Amino acid sequence: MNKIRVMSELLSNKIAAGEVVEKVVSIVKELVENSVDAKSTSIKVNLKEAGLREISVIDNGIGMSSEDATLAFQRHATSKLYTDDDLFNINSLGFRGEALPSIAAVSEVVLKTCEDEVGTLVHIKGGKILKVAPSESRIGTEITVTNMFYNTPARLKHLRSPYAELANVVEYINKMALSYPNIKFKLTNDENEILNTDGSGNLLKVIKSIYGLEVAKRMLEIKASNDDYVIEGYISLPEVTRANKNHMSILVNGRVIKNQFLNKIINDSYSSFKEDTRYPIVVIKINTDPSLIDVNIHPSKQDIKFSNFEDLKELIENTIINTLKTKILIPKIETKEQKSEVTYQNLSLNLDRNNIIKNNNENIEYDKDKEKLNNLVNYISEPNNELDNEEIKEEYIEEIINEKLPELYPIGLALGTYIVCENEKGIYLIDQHAAEERVNYERNSYLLSHPSNNVISPLVPIVITIPNNEYIKIKENIDILKELNFTIEEFGINSYRVISHPTWVPKGHEEEIVKRIFEEILNKGKDFTLAKFRDNLAKLISCKMSVKANTRITREAQEEIINKLRKCNNPYNCPHGRPTIIHFTIYELEKMFKRSI
Repeated sequence: MNKIRVMSELLSNKIAAGEVVEKVVSIVKELVENSVDAKSTSIKVNLKEAGLREISVIDNGIGMSSEDATLAFQRHATSKLYTDDDLFNINSLGFRGEALPSIAAVSEVVLKTCEDEVGTLVHIKGGKILKVAPSESRIGTEITVTNMFYNTPARLKHLRSPYAELANVVEYINKMALSYPNIKFKLTNDENEILNTDGSGNLLKVIKSIYGLEVAKRMLEIKASNDDYVIEGYISLPEVTRANKNHMSILVNGRVIKNQFLNKIINDSYSSFKEDTRYPIVVIKINTDPSLIDVNIHPSKQDIKFSNFEDLKELIENTIINTLKTKILIPKIETKEQKSEVTYQNLSLNLDRNNIIKNNNENIEYDKDKEKLNNLVNYISEPNNELDNEEIKEEYIEEIINEKLPELYPIGLALGTYIVCENEKGIYLIDQHAAEERVNYERNSYLLSHPSNNVISPLVPIVITIPNNEYIKIKENIDILKELNFTIEEFGINSYRVISHPTWVPKGHEEEIVKRIFEEILNKGKDFTLAKFRDNLAKLISCKMSVKANTRITREAQEEIINKLRKCNNPYNCPHGRPTIIHFTIYELEKMFKRSI
């Protein structure tokens, strides 16, 4: 008797469902992508018990004929891919023809669709068609999925809690709404509305619907291109961050993707503007010729391979860094009136009110500006506002043209840590450690990338002993130390002796710095680059060289820190992303003391 047999189509569909349908969000994703491909302008996703009991997706797309409605549940039946050449020019979200048969194999599905005058109803359970009949003639498609994994109990018990499943669905629908702001998305769970976008095509409005007005006001628009790629979207100011990477939305030709390399590129672009443990809110749309990407590398279609990836990396890095550098990044203290519902500081488009309010006698000018700000807030808030987005941005965006920091005059030191300064625009607080750390960081970054031959030979050589496995790895990467002008030789078993080191190594911290360099080399991964290594080393050295908090320094030392800070390329943050300076405007101070109404 033969041992090898061809498995049944139903069994193969159940196996395929393990790759395509893993949880609730997998079903929602496949059905919503079909609705987008059907040219829908409105998509409703209704869940019951977070989708564990029922998932319903309703669209107003082109619909299907009766023949197509039944054929759609056959494996590898698709309207999006016909020839080998089509595989290298994919313009749709779906193309495999696996989603519907995989979903139907492990659940109960009711499909209602119509493209002409008479609709079609298809009822399938466990991959078997139970009913095909005429239905109402509502243009579009409605798919309802129940009894998920009823015939694969092992998979059913691995579903997560309703809260976890709902969170995954919400995250996916949010990203689809960001990817297609021209489509009206509505998401409900047990008839409670979670998301409702207006489909107006305004990405900033979608950001407001998802993250709220305060975040939308702190988003910066980006737009750039090279020969192969066009990128556009919004990135948050460095002060707006989250604890994880889930809010970094990358959309390629309208497809929501997860790519750890792009996430790292985006986060590294913020490296000197924010804390290392925090992540920005980013919505970046990447548009390119379909022939330059490969989406056919995983059944979930959520990862992509790029051609000319280095060019894309450089485009994203330069765009984000240049956008952040041209914006005013001094955090301002927000003061809210008791009855006010709107905060006017740091609007989406990074307005600098310092150029508007200069003294007590200009409240009339402020009132006029407040009215303009109200218009902008209303524009973001109201879905049917007819104001033109580009005109508003051109009217209100203000960028630094020449001087990054104004002239500041120190008047004292608070708590032994914060330099208190003043000028005609108000009062500034400068963190002396963060400020000097920024100054030292930019100096050390230059020295490390332009090494000189100036070295010091310690009177007593530094000897460092490490485990044998680490000893071998350091030996393998000894060239890195030579490029930094460290002269190091093997010294006995598992030990190295530092014969000389560069002059920029802070006095008294020589051994500590060498040990930290060893750690950086030992921890280097596949993405290690000499530039990143130098950057981390510059941060370490700068911290050790800088004046510490709770240290009383003289007025002359305060002035020196301020003058050097004003010459920095980025005087607003320390290398680890903490702010160096905070500004209280004259108006804000007088408002707090009830001198101004």
